[in-house]
Amino acid sequence: MTKVVSPDITHPEQTGSTQNSFAALRRELKSGRDLVQAIRTGFEADLLAAAGDYFEVPAARIRAIARVTDTTAHRLVKRHALLDASASERLWRLADVAAMAEDVFEDELAAKQWLRSPNQAFLGVAPIDYLDTEPGAKAVRQVLNAIATGGAV
Repeated sequence: MTKVVSPDITHPEQTGSTQNSFAALRRELKSGRDLVQAIRTGFEADLLAAAGDYFEVPAARIRAIARVTDTTAHRLVKRHALLDASASERLWRLADVAAMAEDVFEDELAAKQWLRSPNQAFLGVAPIDYLDTEPGAKAVRQVLNAIATGGAV
């Protein structure tokens, strides 16, 4: 199977000791690289755990957002296999919204904290937990846009 995902995404050790493969995916988004083919091919399954490390949340929470069962995730990681396009797209969405939040808050830690924290705009649910669907992500982007333009949220 040919892997389309760049070395920065598949090999976190190449990105420096303080970075992980999810952080590398976020950098890829900021670089303007077209990730359509990478999503279609699938991201490496260990990106699920890397996203958990990045957000400082349990990997199970990221698996729920990506809609990958625990057993499937463990099997894919053990085989060094790729996620399907749907799960890969959900991880891309998570990275995309995280990048937007960082731009809005102008601080990576503040962006991650906002995404993880319960929010009244989402009926007491954390914005990160809305990112399993595109309508949920759209709602999160709208709130981020409101914050960026001085709206109260």
